[in-house]
Amino acid sequence: MSKDDLSAHTPMMQQYLRIKAEHPKHLVFYRMGDFYELFFGDAEKAARLMDITLTARGQSNGAPIPMAGIPYHAAEGYLARLVRLGESVVICEQFGDPATSKGPVERRVARIVTPGTVSDEALLDERRDNLLCAIAGHGETFAAASLDLAAGRLVVTQVNGHESLLALLERWQPAELLYSEDALLPQGVRERRGAQSRPVWEFDAETAKRLLCQQFGTHDLSGFGDPSALEIAAAGCMLQYARDTQRTALPHIRGLRREDTRAGIQLDAATRRNLELIQTLDGRDTHTLAWVLDATVTAMGSRLLRRWIGNPLRDRARLAERQERVARLQQGWLFEQLRKVLEEVGDMERILGRVALRSARPRDLTRLARSLYALPQLHAQLDDQDPVLGRSSNP
Repeated sequence: MSKDDLSAHTPMMQQYLRIKAEHPKHLVFYRMGDFYELFFGDAEKAARLMDITLTARGQSNGAPIPMAGIPYHAAEGYLARLVRLGESVVICEQFGDPATSKGPVERRVARIVTPGTVSDEALLDERRDNLLCAIAGHGETFAAASLDLAAGRLVVTQVNGHESLLALLERWQPAELLYSEDALLPQGVRERRGAQSRPVWEFDAETAKRLLCQQFGTHDLSGFGDPSALEIAAAGCMLQYARDTQRTALPHIRGLRREDTRAGIQLDAATRRNLELIQTLDGRDTHTLAWVLDATVTAMGSRLLRRWIGNPLRDRARLAERQERVARLQQGWLFEQLRKVLEEVGDMERILGRVALRSARPRDLTRLARSLYALPQLHAQLDDQDPVLGRSSNP
C-alpha cells in the first residue's frame, strides 16, 4: 500500500495497516477493547474459515472495509481451529491506556502463533508431539532439526538421499517445516502443510553456531555430540524462527540431542504409512498400533510411547533393558500401584515450557505443585519395590 493510500485512512487504521504490512502472510488479530478484529482480506478469510459474521467498518477507496471480530475471552478456541487448518496468526495487543493516549492506543505484536510454535494447552493435542522442523541440504545429504517448543526438546540428525529424508519427515510429522529457498528437495516436501521457504542467509552455519552457543551458554557445541555444519544450520534457522514468533527468550531450551538414524529400524515413508503405526491411512488416530498399546496414565508417557513406536530400536542391549523393566513392573502387579501415583502427575514438560515462555496460568502452577508433590512418592515406590526400576534409563 502506498503512502497516499495509507494517509487516506484514520490513524487507527493506519496503525493496523503498518502492522499488517510487516506480516503479509499471517492473519492479524488486532486488539480493540474486548475483541480481536480482522480487516480487509484477513476478515474475509477468517469469516470463511471460522464461520463468523463478516461486517464492515469505514471505507477504503470508496468501498466498505470488510471486518470480522472474535471476543478476546474466546480467542483460544478460534486460534485452535486456525492452527489445525495450518494458519499462522499475529496477536497484536494494546499496550497503551485509552484514557491517556493521544490518538490511537499503542499496539504492538505480542507473539505470533504458528502451527509449529504453539504452546497453549488448548491448541495442542496432549498425546502427540507438536514439532517445528527445518531442513538444510547439500547435494544428496540432508540435515534436519526438530523442536518441540512446548517441551523444550531440540533434536538434530543427518540422512543421505531423498528417500531417507521423506521417511524422516513421515516419522516426525512436523506441524511446520522450514527450508532454504534454494534447497533441492524431494518432490512433495514443499507441498506439505506448514512448509515454507526461508531466506538462504538464515541457514548460515557460522551465524547459527553463535546463536546456539549463546542459547546454551557454551563456547562450542562439542558437548552435544559435535553436530555437523548442516545440522547446526538447520537448528539455528529453526531456533531464530521460534524466537521471532514468541517475542521472548526461550530459557527452557538448554541443549540439543543428536539422533543417530542407524540406531533405529529404517522404514521408508510408504511402509510407515501402510503399517499405520501412529496414524491410519485416512488420518485418524484410532485403530493404530499406538492406539492399541497406549495404556499410559500421563500425557508425557503417551508421547514417549509414540516416539518409541515410530523409531523402533536395533540395539539389543537397550531392547533387553526395556523388556526387563516391563517384566519387573508386571511382577506383583507393581504397575497398578504406580498408576495411582502417576494419576497425580500432570504434563510437567509442557507446564514448565509455559512457565519458561511466561504464558503459564494459575491452573498450570497448581498442577505443577501437585506433580512435584507426587514425584518423591513415585521414586520411593520404585526404589522400595525394585532398585533396577529406580535407576534412570536412556529413553
